[in-house]
Amino acid sequence: MKYHYVVFGAGRQGSAAVHDLLLHCEAASVLVVEPDDARRRAAQARIRKLLPRTRASLVWSAQAVVADLERKHVVLSCAPYSANVELTRLALEAGVAFTDLGGNPKTVAAQEKLAGKKRVPVVPDCGISPGISNIFAMHCARAHGCTRIEVRCGGLPLVEPERGSNPLGYKLVFSPSGLISEYSGAVPVIRDGKLRKIEALSRIEEFDADHEASPTSNNSPQVVRQLADAGVTQYDYMTLRYKGHWQLVRGWKSSGFLKGDAQRDQQLAELLGNDRSLRYDPRKDRDKLILRVRGWRAEHGMQRGFEYRLDVAADPRTRFTAMELTTCWGITIVAHHIASGRGRPKGFATPERFVDSGWVISQVERRLAALGE
Repeated sequence: MKYHYVVFGAGRQGSAAVHDLLLHCEAASVLVVEPDDARRRAAQARIRKLLPRTRASLVWSAQAVVADLERKHVVLSCAPYSANVELTRLALEAGVAFTDLGGNPKTVAAQEKLAGKKRVPVVPDCGISPGISNIFAMHCARAHGCTRIEVRCGGLPLVEPERGSNPLGYKLVFSPSGLISEYSGAVPVIRDGKLRKIEALSRIEEFDADHEASPTSNNSPQVVRQLADAGVTQYDYMTLRYKGHWQLVRGWKSSGFLKGDAQRDQQLAELLGNDRSLRYDPRKDRDKLILRVRGWRAEHGMQRGFEYRLDVAADPRTRFTAMELTTCWGITIVAHHIASGRGRPKGFATPERFVDSGWVISQVERRLAALGE
């Protein structure tokens, strides 16, 4: 028990992150900041029930100022991405390393500008994807010399829902606005060694007998540049869903959604949030997370391939969803990496730039093993 953390947000990912910090990240103290009283109390009761004998100091607060962050090791933002620029500013003023779950390229670009030439670490995009998926992709490039890499990732129900009542074959395990952000905008790729952009949802690819993939914009543009600099000449990222999902979602565009119109997208977010068939109920629902990162390199006239794959289901004991677990692993592992001195950037950096990817993989394996206990 050595390190002092601050977690903003005690919702789904935030609660899972607090739990993981206490279990796996040598936490001496965790300050949890959640302005919503009901959400804060629910998270507090949940953590107390799951870890009644924790020796770490655990403090819950409705707000935090600069003085509350000073002398902490790392700030973790599990708040909505819209809060991350202001939280970055707060961490910079306190001189404390900042991490977040990322997923919105415009917000990340604003954070990079805010960080400027400061030496305080600002590390966005620390979820599952962007986050762990990018670390695995960079591991393929650096450790295995891969020049072609593809990433396929998705969180979806463990069992495909009945399409009569749930045409999308999906359950919301995070914010509807975050989902809409992923399904909109441009997606960075590498083609023949050059950085390109393609439209989100512009194609549909079969993944296996049950699942299909389509490009989405949640992955980090920064990792694409890093992979290109590392010698990768072909790269793309797609999100996984059950078959039939993407064709329905593409139809939303004909109604004016997913085109950057904030008012229209807010209407869609409200429709999705109010749809009972899309609500995830941890008492009866279980989800799964599939991540597959593949890389290839030419060797003696042949193609040699490497694959890293995670198949994680919701934990029936803690009732954390697979998405909550794997997303929080991204941010807690990176925060632990920084706090423990294994590596910290000077200023702005996405995690794949500086982390020990072999150590990250070992930490993921440790958590996977713990789920089976």
